[in-house]
Amino acid sequence: VIPGDAIKLDLAALAAERFPGLTPLACANLPYNITTPILTALIEAGCFQAITVMIQREVALRICASPASSDYGAFSVFCQYHTVPEFLFEVPQECFLPAPKVTSAVIRLVPRQTPPQDLVDEAFFFRVVRAAFAQRRKTLLNGLASAFGDKLSKDQLRQAIADAGLPESIRGERLSIAEFAALARALQDLAP
Repeated sequence: VIPGDAIKLDLAALAAERFPGLTPLACANLPYNITTPILTALIEAGCFQAITVMIQREVALRICASPASSDYGAFSVFCQYHTVPEFLFEVPQECFLPAPKVTSAVIRLVPRQTPPQDLVDEAFFFRVVRAAFAQRRKTLLNGLASAFGDKLSKDQLRQAIADAGLPESIRGERLSIAEFAALARALQDLAP
C-alpha cells in the first residue's frame, strides 16, 4: 500500500480478475520514496511468479546483501526469506532525462515455493529480526533486551543466544536466516 493512501489493494484478487488463467509477473520502475512498501505488498500478495523492478541502486544492494555486509538489514532478511533476489544490472544516471542524482538498478525477486527455514511463528521470527537490526551498533544481546526486556531477563536472552549456537558478543547483522530461525526458536522456548 502506498503511504498515505487509505486504499489497500488485494493484488492476488486483482491479478486473478484481470489476468485469468495467466501467470502474473510484476515489472515496474518503482518511485524511490515508496520502494519498500510497494515491494513488501508485491511479495506479500503471493501471486507473482517473478517481480522485476528498477529501483535505487543502494536499495537493490540492501535487498541482495549477504550477512556481515554493511548493506544487510531487516529488509534484506524479509526479501531473502520470501524470495530469491538477483541483482541484474545497473542503470546509470545518464540514461534518464533529466538525470537523477542516484544510480538505479534492476533486480528480480523470484518467490520461494517453500520458506528457507521452518518456523513455528513467522511473525515472531520477523520481530526477532527487527529487534536485531533496531540498534545496529549494539550487540544482539542489547538489541534483544530492548525488544524483549519486559518479558525476558538478560540472562534468559544470553541463554537463548547460546542455545542458538551464537556467541554473546555477535551483532544482528552477522546472522543468516538459518541463525535467526534458531534464535527465534530458542527465544520462543523461553518466552512465558
